[in-house]
Amino acid sequence: MKIRTFIATASLVASGTLVAFSGSAQAALYTTCVGDGGAVTVTNDLVVPAGKSCTLTGTKVKGTVTVEAGADLVAAGATFNGAVTVEENAYLDLTDTTVKGALTTESAFGAHLEKSNLKAVDATGGFVYVVDSTLGGNVRTGAGELYVSGSTLNGSLTGDGNQYSDVYDSTVKGALTVDGNTLGGVFCASEVYGAAKYASNADNLQLGGEGLLGSCAGASYFGGNLAVTDNTAKAVLDNAIVRGGLTATGNDPVLVVGDLARVRGAVTGDIAPAAASSSRSAKEAAPEDRGAGLAEKAAARAAEARAEAHGAGRSSL
Repeated sequence: MKIRTFIATASLVASGTLVAFSGSAQAALYTTCVGDGGAVTVTNDLVVPAGKSCTLTGTKVKGTVTVEAGADLVAAGATFNGAVTVEENAYLDLTDTTVKGALTTESAFGAHLEKSNLKAVDATGGFVYVVDSTLGGNVRTGAGELYVSGSTLNGSLTGDGNQYSDVYDSTVKGALTVDGNTLGGVFCASEVYGAAKYASNADNLQLGGEGLLGSCAGASYFGGNLAVTDNTAKAVLDNAIVRGGLTATGNDPVLVVGDLARVRGAVTGDIAPAAASSSRSAKEAAPEDRGAGLAEKAAARAAEARAEAHGAGRSSL
């Protein structure tokens, strides 16, 4: 019986479709994807093996999805019923896709989520680029790049120790925390209904308005208290309504508050009025919207992944 079991397992591994492994008394099964996958239903877990590429179009996965180290998964019109894990230097690209479990990335190259629906996101390292999507749970990113545009987040949003955390034309229904970002952050034409906190950030912070990182055409809304504290960043608050109070303590330089900012609650700490000439010069010297560079990075990796998957042929899902 042991010999027969070994032969059956070896056959499954060789097929590249189902793999059996035993870490306990009961074996578990998963499906591997290398190449192009179509509109089929995978009834168990799905794995993209390390260093390989997989594309999915209209695919439904009932189990979990794992993108192993250095691998790529590009999916369109897919549905994942379980959690998704993206490992070191791996890449995830989702368009028009639903993820019913949590998304976790671990030192990944990045995750590009466009026109998709997800729950919680927990990312450490790499970028998280969210466009025109809905995220139902809390979103936390650390030690990477965070860019959110045209999206709705039903939970909290945290950018902890990132390079930057930028939010454009989006709604955050929970709390917003941007802490220890080396290149600061942008909050533009967006709304946050929980408390908002920007702390210990460097470089530049633009909270609405014509600020240090360029133009922001729409007004912003902070539905609760706003705390801007202990930053070494050049920070500007303008063209925004703060429904609660504003705390601005420990900032060097002090927070600059423009003429179009309205704070309904009490102001605690030190603030300074905007100077028109310095605001203009800062804008002229500012870099372009960071989303453009991030989009190019994502597009290049996705194109490589599609080419490699196509070269591998049809995946046996």
